[in-house]
Amino acid sequence: FGTYRAASYHQLVDHPVEMGTWESVEFTTEGVPHQMAITGRARFDRERLARDLAAVCGEHLRMFHAAPHGDGAIPIARYLFLTTALGDGYGGLEHMDSTSLICKRDDLPKPSPTSTPLTEPSDGYRSFLGLCSHEYFHLWNVKRIKPAAFSPDRLDGERYTRLLWAFEGVTSYYDDLALVRAGVINVDSWLELLGRTATRVLRGAGRKRQSIADSSFDAWIKFYRPDENTPNAVVSYYTKGALVALALDLIIRKATDDRCSLDDVMRALWTRHGKTGVGVAEDGVEKIASEVAGVELRQFFDEYVRGTADVPLGPLLAPYGIELVLRPAESDHDQGGKGAKKPKEDLAARGVLGVTVGTGDDGAHLAHVHDGGAAQAAGLSAGDIVMAVDGLRATRGNLARLCGERAPGACVHVHAFRRDELLELDVVLKAPEHDVAYFTLRAGDVAADQKRAAWLTPGKTT
Repeated sequence: FGTYRAASYHQLVDHPVEMGTWESVEFTTEGVPHQMAITGRARFDRERLARDLAAVCGEHLRMFHAAPHGDGAIPIARYLFLTTALGDGYGGLEHMDSTSLICKRDDLPKPSPTSTPLTEPSDGYRSFLGLCSHEYFHLWNVKRIKPAAFSPDRLDGERYTRLLWAFEGVTSYYDDLALVRAGVINVDSWLELLGRTATRVLRGAGRKRQSIADSSFDAWIKFYRPDENTPNAVVSYYTKGALVALALDLIIRKATDDRCSLDDVMRALWTRHGKTGVGVAEDGVEKIASEVAGVELRQFFDEYVRGTADVPLGPLLAPYGIELVLRPAESDHDQGGKGAKKPKEDLAARGVLGVTVGTGDDGAHLAHVHDGGAAQAAGLSAGDIVMAVDGLRATRGNLARLCGERAPGACVHVHAFRRDELLELDVVLKAPEHDVAYFTLRAGDVAADQKRAAWLTPGKTT
């Protein structure tokens, strides 16, 4: 099937190779041929997958390279998605002109009659498209635009940078943004995804202790080596980085009366660093962002990148007719992004322990005990197994309900095992945090609708 030659060892190891039987999906966007090779048993709608991927990839290509703002110099001649479909799985790894993906086969678009009108993607398919979008954006941001600490690439030791938030966090902002700009999902769907991201950030007490700059630098020893205290000590430079990228985009738009945006920052990074191969200095993103905004952004970076302040999403999104709402969680599985089925008052009236329950059939295994929670105040620790609450057997499935039947401030008697030692503790339940986020659109605001359309309308890049 041909002879292939790599120009260097680095190029060789950066090109994954697969030999076998696969399903092929091919499409061309902005003149560039693309292919997705899917390994594993899966039935899916080829036409829809090709159409949606072409729209998403085209959106990224146009943002960087289309006139009048782009340079026209697309850096790839062909792009390949290598996808393994499994019963359960999710993840991806970027390469110079390809990506290796794992997905659930049920997340691929289901076959449907050609006469059936296109519907909004299912939750699983939307997640898969976001993964494809994320790894494709890395074609620029990581594989070509990269920190000076990673230039040149070295494989013989760890490399440290405080900029991972700008590479993974900014990419995590653009992966879902491209879906709505490309018209693959609608604005309400995008706001749901944004609400889920905000919820993941708000639920971690680690955001109050670690900045995303420090999280980037400590990725080797903390982020990729999680333990039972990770939620209390570590913030994700992916998720909070995405919120910081959103905030930076909106602040640049405000400073320039919507003439410039984070898009311009990314294009400047591409022109000065991606095309030239010159690594980005530790203060390089901040300097370019300040240059594009026309104002000094040191305070922004001090507070939200080098500091631990929460990103003020509500005030920043208000001019675009988007309102932030916070509420207590309905259950341990509440991902946010939507309003609750029960009134906020009812949810706030439930007592909570402040724990995350892990797997295990013999009681409720505490995977995490959250800072400031009732369980921590009473002396429970991660690894303890709660066996009973007020004399009733506790399990993974009913612990939250047993506590939720009591009001905040109520005292419950808990039996738990720590290793082979039985503990008896009185726990004073606390009120749940309002840490689940969702966003709503403000009706009847024409000016806000126009601003939002210029930012999110399909095919629009400023």
